[in-house]
Amino acid sequence: MLLGLYTILTLFFLFLGFNRSSLNGEQGLRYYLTFEGIPLHFPMGRDFQIWFFDLGNFLAFIPFGIVIPLLYRCNFTRFICLFMLSITVIELIQMFSRLGAFDINDIIINTLGAAVGYWSQHIVKLYRGTFKGMIRIVITAIVISSGMFLVVGSINYYFDHVDGEVVALNALPIKDGAVQWDESLTAFTAGTTMVEPQINLYSQENNSKNNEFSYLLNGNYAKLEGYVAITGPDDPVSNERNEICFIADGSEIYSISLGEEHQPDSFQFSLKGVTELTIKLLGEGSNMNTNVVMWDVTLTEVNTGQRIINMITNLFR
Repeated sequence: MLLGLYTILTLFFLFLGFNRSSLNGEQGLRYYLTFEGIPLHFPMGRDFQIWFFDLGNFLAFIPFGIVIPLLYRCNFTRFICLFMLSITVIELIQMFSRLGAFDINDIIINTLGAAVGYWSQHIVKLYRGTFKGMIRIVITAIVISSGMFLVVGSINYYFDHVDGEVVALNALPIKDGAVQWDESLTAFTAGTTMVEPQINLYSQENNSKNNEFSYLLNGNYAKLEGYVAITGPDDPVSNERNEICFIADGSEIYSISLGEEHQPDSFQFSLKGVTELTIKLLGEGSNMNTNVVMWDVTLTEVNTGQRIINMITNLFR
């Protein structure tokens, strides 16, 4: 009876809870087939609602792993295969009913919760059918769940916050287009600021005010950062606009618009999963002495764990 009531409650939240019918009724089919890691994270620095939802996706399925093997004798392989089949069917129904999305990551976290529940009841051999035995099973589940949360959370923290080596952008070979980088790193003035590049400098000798060039990243870099400014005559009444756009795999992900103020500006954005990066510099006006200039532009490599995940993900593409 308890298993039946808990199953009904779980299905309610999966299909009708959180106001799903009004939020998703008019949307198309939604599905996420890319494995992005086990969604168990430490709460620091994360949106609490998303973090709590991911944690609930793990904890809510532990009771199934405890109760079902107690009611119906089965080994771990049979139980986990039947559970994965059931949760996959539920995810498909969510998608086709437009009351949710088919998400491979949800299947993984739900299955992990059920596996924790199975081993919690399997470890306790004595008094399994008594209240005392159930208390032992619950305590065992709490211990295993805590350990799983700490291990997976630590791994995810490593993936998200530990960076690899820093590489100068000009050290990468150009895939398309052309660009010149100054070798002398000559100091220059941007507005009232004296700039002294330390790593690289986008040359003002590039062919035109408008320039476009691309690099092949293959998902090996986590972020790009650097500095940008306008050099040339400081004309406060000028309406000329200059812009730098960063395009990842054909879609613009970041841009900086620079007006008549010539003061330096910084930029930083994520490149996780990006295969090809295109940088496009756009300048308006007829004054060829006014240019967009970049310096100290660097890429941060993904760490070893992220690199392994990228290799696994690419195998299934």
